Parts: sequence; structure tokens; C-alpha cells
Amino acid sequence: MSKLIKNSNIKEDNSHNEKAYEFINKHLPVTYVELTISCIVKKGQPAPSKALIRNVRNKTIVRNDILLALVEVAYENKEAIERIKLLTS
Repeated sequence: MSKLIKNSNIKEDNSHNEKAYEFINKHLPVTYVELTISCIVKKGQPAPSKALIRNVRNKTIVRNDILLALVEVAYENKEAIERIKLLTS
């Protein structure tokens, strides 16, 4: 695995990206990589590598298309958890 250096030139004052990462931290399932790849492929885009998805998740690389897919996967997981809670209570 290559050593990646976090680019300090990128401004991280985008509040929408910070909110997205907060949402991901709360609701993204442990098995997010394959789910994110399938979400991106459904949109007709080529499948990114698993390492690229992990790097976006860890804020090493900024790719808004992958960040959007991560948020969508986290949202689906949140909805599934809420539905399970509703059905079991």
C-alpha cells in the first residue's frame, strides 16, 4: 500500500462536507466499501477502487462523488436501523 500524505493546501471550511462527515461517522455501516461501490455503479459511473473509497472516508482524498455515495449508504443504513427498531418495538 502506498504512503499517502494529507494535502494541507485543501481548504476544509466547507461546512456541508463537515456535516457529511459527521453524518457518516454516526450512521455508516462497517461494511461500507462494497455498498458504496454498488451505489456508484448504479449511477452509471465506473467503479472506484476500495482504497480510494477508504481514503475519501478518512479525509485523505476529497472526491465529492464518492462522498455523496458514502452519505447515501449511511442514510440507507440509518433508515434500515430505524425500521428494525420500529418493527421490533
